[in-house]
Amino acid sequence: MIPTKGRSDLSDHANSWWTDYTEVSLQSLPPSRLWSLKLLNNVVETKDGYTLGHCRRVQDYARALGEALGLSDQQLSNLLIAATFHDIGKVGIISAILNKPGPLDAFQWQVIYMHPVLGRELWEGSVPRLIEVARIIHQHHERWDGDGYPQGLAGEDIRPEARVLGVVDAYDAMCSDRPYRPALSDSVVLDELYAGAGGQFDPEAAGLFIDIIQDRKLKAA
Repeated sequence: MIPTKGRSDLSDHANSWWTDYTEVSLQSLPPSRLWSLKLLNNVVETKDGYTLGHCRRVQDYARALGEALGLSDQQLSNLLIAATFHDIGKVGIISAILNKPGPLDAFQWQVIYMHPVLGRELWEGSVPRLIEVARIIHQHHERWDGDGYPQGLAGEDIRPEARVLGVVDAYDAMCSDRPYRPALSDSVVLDELYAGAGGQFDPEAAGLFIDIIQDRKLKAA
């Protein structure tokens, strides 16, 4: 289990994740490599309108949940860098699939399933010294019950950071308009998180994130 040390308010984290948890790790990168990765991320945002703003929101959610679960500073650093670049593998997927307004067919799903693999390969090729980030990117679509992709990992075989990223990435996806459906209502999103705990999601991470969401809404009311 991931140790729990209390909840965080999402509003505390805006615009601060990069400097405090990730500064040392990112300063170790050759500037040309970091620039190249940012450029690829920008290409993904251009191809996939949904991605624009998505990674920033996922960063904030990931920090709140990662802190609440008691992840170490190094784990938080790796998590937040991975949150920034978790969809970078979509650079290798054609826009017609990313932005398809209807259901994907079996072949198109197989293409989508490759983006965590491509993301890991891009990161490993550019930043081998931060290999843990590549592993988080690779695992962020794995599921607690083993029905995820690309490896079919289950439970605690999935890295804690990837389990956090899986919860917050899915949350933001459900809250956002997609080419094939409008954003889901708050109540439906919460129902999906409850239903997915212990199936799609690490039950501890999902339960705590539900508490964080509800606590944020109470404070905003």
